[in-house]
Amino acid sequence: MEIRCGSEAKGDCLVVADSDAGPKIDVSTKGEQLLEAGLRAVVEETLEALDATGLSLEITDRGALDYVITARIETAVRSACPKTAPIEPTVERPRSERDRPRRSRLYTPGSNPRLLAGVDVFGADCVLLDLEDSVPPQEKVAARILVKHLLAAVPFAEEVWVRINPLESCGLEDLAEVLRGHPHGICLPKAECEGDVAQLAAELDRLEKEFGRPVGSTWIMPIIETARGVLGAAEVAAADPRVVIVAFGAEDYMRDIGAVRTSAALAYARAKIVAAAAAARAQSSDTVYADAANMAGLIEEANQARELGFDGKGAINPRQIAPIHRAFSPAKDELSQAQAIVAAADAAEKQGLGAVAIDGKMVDKPVLDRARRVLKYAEKLARGGGRDA
Repeated sequence: MEIRCGSEAKGDCLVVADSDAGPKIDVSTKGEQLLEAGLRAVVEETLEALDATGLSLEITDRGALDYVITARIETAVRSACPKTAPIEPTVERPRSERDRPRRSRLYTPGSNPRLLAGVDVFGADCVLLDLEDSVPPQEKVAARILVKHLLAAVPFAEEVWVRINPLESCGLEDLAEVLRGHPHGICLPKAECEGDVAQLAAELDRLEKEFGRPVGSTWIMPIIETARGVLGAAEVAAADPRVVIVAFGAEDYMRDIGAVRTSAALAYARAKIVAAAAAARAQSSDTVYADAANMAGLIEEANQARELGFDGKGAINPRQIAPIHRAFSPAKDELSQAQAIVAAADAAEKQGLGAVAIDGKMVDKPVLDRARRVLKYAEKLARGGGRDA
């Protein structure tokens, strides 16, 4: 049986596996004298890890990185020989802090090696490797294996997440594969109720035990993108301690309720999600801005989202990261005001005064608490808990 995986596009490779043709390995690559030996070494190492013998492999390389070659071979071999066990790479990735800054989440299709190359260098607080909307159905299996090997090969400086497919489709299969690459968290699309998050958390418990990871070490980001999800936002956000951030997906929500995307149409959903996340002591992240060429529109929407109480926003293009980070980082005048409020409060406390006033205006406790949060957040950014872009 002949199986084809990958493509001849730049940065990828095409692997043709045949379980009936007898053992043979043919490789074709640009600059064969320089690259063929290295390519063959990757092939042999991958086949050894898969314990695969007796196959015919034809590999056409178009500048693929080693992890891409390994992923394409593993996909082809496991498709040709279904009893082949998955490769489980060795990955050392420390757990991220629960309340680290998550101003941006950058979506990248998990099926495209060219777009995945260098995705870790753009400075997003969260890199989100997508297995759902951006991956065609026929590429789902290959994408989850490619993402697993990317996770194993790249030491992400910031958080790396994987958006799986809904659990009722192929999300469980996604989990079983990508968790071997130890992402910091899993994004659950179209979360609508406590049971959706509970099912994911239970499966994470099981797989973490199976893979020898600390139970509870993988975070959850539910994405609310339906009318039912908005109405159930509070129970989704509070469903499990693994939930550290709740995201909004406006496009599916607009389609679900039959509305045109405007600020007014999104206002209820946004307010509900922000309040639900805050009540659960989780962060909230606004929807992506789909027009990557319209920076003015992005900036306006990002500033509105921050004013509403969101902690961050989705991005579909690396150029969107810097404006998003500016919108969700304390401005100089905001920092100066917070420093003045905290300094006045500290001075009043030392003098035994119960009231705090700045420029003749009384400062009450909520204002002081917000000032302290602003300074604490700025300190985290300064320590590198979210890079400037």
